[in-house]
Amino acid sequence: MKPLTHLASQILSAFKSRNQRRLRKLNDEVLRTAAMEFNNVTFNLAVFSYVMSKIVSKPRFIMPEFEPALRGIENAMGRLVDRMETADEAELLSIFKEMEKYIGRLEEKDPRFVVDLVTKGRLKMAATFYAQGMSLGVAAEMTGLDKQEIQDYAGETMMFDRLKDEKGIAERMKTARKLITG
Repeated sequence: MKPLTHLASQILSAFKSRNQRRLRKLNDEVLRTAAMEFNNVTFNLAVFSYVMSKIVSKPRFIMPEFEPALRGIENAMGRLVDRMETADEAELLSIFKEMEKYIGRLEEKDPRFVVDLVTKGRLKMAATFYAQGMSLGVAAEMTGLDKQEIQDYAGETMMFDRLKDEKGIAERMKTARKLITG
């Protein structure tokens, strides 16, 4: 089993057991992987592992009325794990879209957020990449988000203060070379 598939499997297991702390730790692992091997699948796995941890942290989403949407998220994540090593990127991205649909169902029954969870997750992941040393332009380009939105979000949070793993110049150069050479 490839590392990303293994992470996805662990994310599914943590979500099924409603283990928010484990989901956050797994999100950190996916972020580290995504920073080194960025592609749409790793980025979306980072976003959805974060969103799944937020869902688990909200007691109201454990009520029976939300069960069909939670089961839909679990089933889609299970398909993602099963297909991750053999499917092409387009198929995997369609599974993430399906997960987004189920997350939207949770939110339409309980609309408390100005920004939906998936959009917030994308913004947080982009700002985290930026805070970890990725240039703002690269973070915006790779995530498809606006530079100003990323900067505003990073500035409104304690993100830069919370990140302990600062990259030295050698590590930044290594990352830059990987991004340039592919």
